[in-house]
This record gives sequence, C-alpha cells and structure tokens, in this order.
Amino acid sequence: MDKSTCLLTTLRLQLRPWQESDAEALYKYAQDPAIGPIAGWPPHISVEDSLNVIRTVFAAPETYAVVLKATDEPVGSVGIMFGDSLHSAQMQADEAEIGYWIGKPYWGQGLIPEAVRRLLRRCFEDLGMTAVWCGYYDGNTKSRRVMEKCGFRFHHTEEGKPSPLGDVRTEHFMRMTKEEWESARQLPIRPLTATDIPEMQALFHTTVLTVNSKDYTKEEVADWASCGDSIEHWKELLAKNDYIGALDGQGNIIGFSSMNAEGYLYSLFVHKGWQGKGIATFLLSEVEKMARGYGVHKISVEASITARPFFEKRGYKVVKKQKAKANRLWLTNYVMEKTL
Repeated sequence: MDKSTCLLTTLRLQLRPWQESDAEALYKYAQDPAIGPIAGWPPHISVEDSLNVIRTVFAAPETYAVVLKATDEPVGSVGIMFGDSLHSAQMQADEAEIGYWIGKPYWGQGLIPEAVRRLLRRCFEDLGMTAVWCGYYDGNTKSRRVMEKCGFRFHHTEEGKPSPLGDVRTEHFMRMTKEEWESARQLPIRPLTATDIPEMQALFHTTVLTVNSKDYTKEEVADWASCGDSIEHWKELLAKNDYIGALDGQGNIIGFSSMNAEGYLYSLFVHKGWQGKGIATFLLSEVEKMARGYGVHKISVEASITARPFFEKRGYKVVKKQKAKANRLWLTNYVMEKTL
C-alpha cells in the first residue's frame, strides 16, 4: 500500500501535495476564525505560521491542497489519516479517517463533498481500506452535512474529549464501510415502461411539491405537479424518450431520468427522501452514457431554478432563461447545454 501523496482530480478540483509557495494562499483562508476553532485548531497568525504548517502538519502522507482548476488557487485542505498516525477515531489497521476544511468564500458550493468522494475512492480502491471514519465536534453542522452527503452513517458519540485547543468537547463519529461504498456506487437501474407509470407519477408529484417549492410559489408547483396527472401523457413521453429508474434495496423507484436520440434530457427527478445522496449524479451519468451511445455530441435540458446549480456543477452552461408553460401557468426555467 503506497501512502505517498499523489495528484487526484475531480470535475472542478485538483488535489495535490502542499507546496511552500502555497503559504500566502493558505494564510488567506486559514486565518479566518470561522474555520479552525470549530474543528479544533487555531487560526493562522501569519504567512510564516502557514509556511510552518505546510512544512510539518501538511507534509504528512495523503494530505492534499484543495486547488480550484479554474484559478489554480489552494482554497482548503483534505487528508487521509491512518491508525499509525495522529488521528481521533479509534481505527483498525485497515481503516482510515478523512479530515477536511475549505475557505469560507467557498462554503455551500459542494466542493468539499466532491473532494471527500475522491478521497473515498482513493481509500477503497488504491489503499485497500475496509472502512473510513469522519468525526466532528458538537455544533459543527456544516461538517456533519458533508459526511451525510457523502454517505457516511452515524456510529457513536464520545463526550469529555479534550480538543487540540485545550477545551473539552463532545465529538460525534460517522463511518462508511467498503461494502456500503460499493453498494452506493452500484445502485440498481433498469429501463422504465408503462407499468411503472403509477410509481413515476407519485415520485414526480411529491418531488415537485416539496423539493421545488423553495424556488417556485405554491400555485406554480401545484400547476407543475398537475402535468403528471394524465397517464396518456406519460405513455407519450415513454414513447418519445428512453427512461431509466434508480432502485432502492426493495426495488422501489427512487429516481428517474430520460434521454432521446437527439440528445434531449427530458426529465431528472429524485424522491424527496433520497435528496443529497448522489442519486441525481448517478442518473445523469447514466443518461449521458446513453447519449454517447446514440452518437450524440451535445446534450440539452430545460432545467428548473432548483436544478440549475446541479447541472452547472456538472459542466452544463445556460443558453437562455425562459418562461415555459407547465399546465396553465408559465414557469421560469433555463435552457442548458453540455458538449460531450
């Protein structure tokens, strides 16, 4: 098992070893008191302080600068810790712990979940780990949400733990096994047919009324949801588009999407209870594969206000903002495209 830090990439990030030339960028973000103390480490007090951290703490194997591809600037740090090094989880020899932080200007953009998912792959595929841990101090809800988005499950809580800052805290631990990781990556999918219409109708209706209600009025989501009332309309859609569904362990449809031979992505909906678990990303990847199989080089989609950030993070560009008719009402959405 080679634990030497290497270059890892994601859609928007490069994860690479820290360099001494990164000291100013590190200080820029690590001096913020909103970053370190909640995770148990003090804000950096100078560029020299940051340089010393790069030379010592960040010199450990599997410690990575989170670098934006768009700017080539390090904006955070992620790392893998093992049972033979400084760590907080009580790990076995074949287990690891992932730690992370990112500069405040980049909170809420999904960058750290993107980096953590890449480190999970590193742990399970390259380093042979059987389980990965994450820990967060009581009150650090942002860190907990990252873990939840990446599929970690709560394991236990430890009280009365001294932090590196000298105070006593409560720490919560979450864990993911290799089997859980592989299961999440191999979510069952199958083509959908007319017999699936009732289940598709129910999923569409509840998702629009709940998930999309944050961006549209009550009247708008009600009108939009009513577009799924007609079984004949669903049959027409199934005739014009190829639909696939993602299934849970009991075979229930938890999300669906569609693609046609012209590269038009008609729909992408995930059950309200499965939001934030990678289902939409998984389905999008599958329908993009379908488009490539058709020989399509560009995908188009009419994305809702709610869905626009999701598609933008996955390489789709807004072509135009428009008003599209749902049932009776005209709703705002965006025509977006991606070149394959």
